[in-house]
Amino acid sequence: TEHKAPSHFFMSEYNHFSHFSGLLAATVCFLFTQAAAQESAPPLGVDDGRQLPWDSGANPNPALANVPLGGEDCEEDDGPSLLIEPRAHLRTVVGATDLDDAGLAHGGHDPIHNGFSIPSLSLGADILYGEHLAGFTEGIISWNEEDGWNTELEEFYAKFMNLPGGFEVKAGRLLAAVGTRNNIHNHAWKFVDANLGNVRFLGEDGLVIEGVEVAWTVPTRWDDQLTLSFGDAVTHDHEEEEPAMGGGHAHSEEAEEALWDKNIFSARYQATFWPRDTSNFIYGASYIQGKNFMGRTGRLYGLDLTYTWLQDEDHGKQLLWRNEAMMRRINTDEGKFNEFAISSSAIYKFNPEWEVGLRYDYLEGVEDPELPERHRISPSLTHYFSLGKIESMARLQYNYDHADERDDAHSIWLQFGFEWGAGGDAHVH
Repeated sequence: TEHKAPSHFFMSEYNHFSHFSGLLAATVCFLFTQAAAQESAPPLGVDDGRQLPWDSGANPNPALANVPLGGEDCEEDDGPSLLIEPRAHLRTVVGATDLDDAGLAHGGHDPIHNGFSIPSLSLGADILYGEHLAGFTEGIISWNEEDGWNTELEEFYAKFMNLPGGFEVKAGRLLAAVGTRNNIHNHAWKFVDANLGNVRFLGEDGLVIEGVEVAWTVPTRWDDQLTLSFGDAVTHDHEEEEPAMGGGHAHSEEAEEALWDKNIFSARYQATFWPRDTSNFIYGASYIQGKNFMGRTGRLYGLDLTYTWLQDEDHGKQLLWRNEAMMRRINTDEGKFNEFAISSSAIYKFNPEWEVGLRYDYLEGVEDPELPERHRISPSLTHYFSLGKIESMARLQYNYDHADERDDAHSIWLQFGFEWGAGGDAHVH
């Protein structure tokens, strides 16, 4: 059943757009003013020895070092340089699934129908002006035989970086820093589809906000960062998750309207610890508070732990083990409910071109509104290769799905990916 966001969202769209446009214009004006005033200041990470998130050796911006799509580097003797790098990422999938028209929730860029589909053609650009001002934009085009073509603007923001005290500021439309996966673009995923917990707790496209984000690199002996954001959710048309026990449309609509809408505050703290040169642990904690479509308050709490082992930085084996738990407490017009979700995944790269993966997702389920308890197990095999100058990948993935009062379901997907510009998720953010 097709379900759109409540009408009050669209009634306020004009005022919301005006508010966002004014905010973005003021932010851009401020950033250009500050960049011009501070162009002579030495960049952080050079004099103080602190490595920036995108640092790699002597090059301060490896993601922007090469411009294979004809990006432009404009520099004058008496001013900062302007670097523009366009990028494109294509993901196509062919496969078969028992979940076609099953009524279960799915990610906005997951394959959901039998046959061929284009979950995403992502077109974007990184922009860097001097040492302090950057920008990023990315739009997505998708297609499947049942729904046809769809377009959306996923991110569009300005970023003011290298601020005194280790601060960075973003303003615009952005993926909120919540958990380990929400702010990762789908072309950088290690599996074909999104985690079940992210889809049900954050929405089929994740939590995308129009607002402001502030990140602070904490001055400790650890590699720490605290990220805070505030804004309103960007909502797309979506399909409902049908109730597990035939509870009717009203219950599934209540579950959809329990998602995030206005005045959303999020926080994430992340610390990285290196016990040795070849391995590290990343500890994370996340929190969200905001209003849902019923005007009620919801909260989300999350904890995560990621372990990475590298045999050799360039050519050796690599193991990535990521674990995440989330709990949400939601108030609705009919009362309140709590729900718990976990996800654990392991990726083992046994040579530079091949990796195997295994993921387990669990959703607790809710009696009212009636949301099914779900389990999913997903093994995968990925091959990375080059077609000329185009970085490419092929991924084979199987999903075993179990949901309350539904037959077990099986899916098999063959995904192909192609990268133009800087690949993966190595953007200015």
